[in-house]
Amino acid sequence: FKSLKNQGMILAPDGQKMSKSKGNVIAPEELIEQGYGADSIRIMELFIGPWNQSAAWSVEGIGGTFRFLQRVWTLVQESLEAKHGDKNSHALPVATHRSIKRVTEDFHDMGFNTAVAALMELTNELYKLKAEDKYHAKNWPETLETLLQLLAPFAPHMTEELWEQLGHSL
Repeated sequence: FKSLKNQGMILAPDGQKMSKSKGNVIAPEELIEQGYGADSIRIMELFIGPWNQSAAWSVEGIGGTFRFLQRVWTLVQESLEAKHGDKNSHALPVATHRSIKRVTEDFHDMGFNTAVAALMELTNELYKLKAEDKYHAKNWPETLETLLQLLAPFAPHMTEELWEQLGHSL
């Protein structure tokens, strides 16, 4: 192999290494039972920081990642109910392709936290375009499909569900 890459560790909230013997292990099942879901936890862990640096566990970020996934869910649900016109929006492919480039580069460089940030930025941009009524553009569904494809490695459970709702098979 060309290089060795070691990942950082998720530490206990007090900064110590998590250990059953120390009794400081955080079980993700508790957060899942609270309704956040596995995808929210997965994204939170990737978003904590660079993959090769250790970081202390904190549930403070779970609300933000959960809201991000809710916003993506809402965009798709509203798109399923909307009527799309026969005109394309120029702004949609610009935002989409900018995100494809960033996420691809970040994924290649194992910059998972910055890839997630790029997806959050794309989602914010789509909400702005929706407010400008680009929501009814002919290419809106294609943009959402691309968002789901980019998000799938990070939130596979939710994106699979939404992908099927958009009429695609796995």
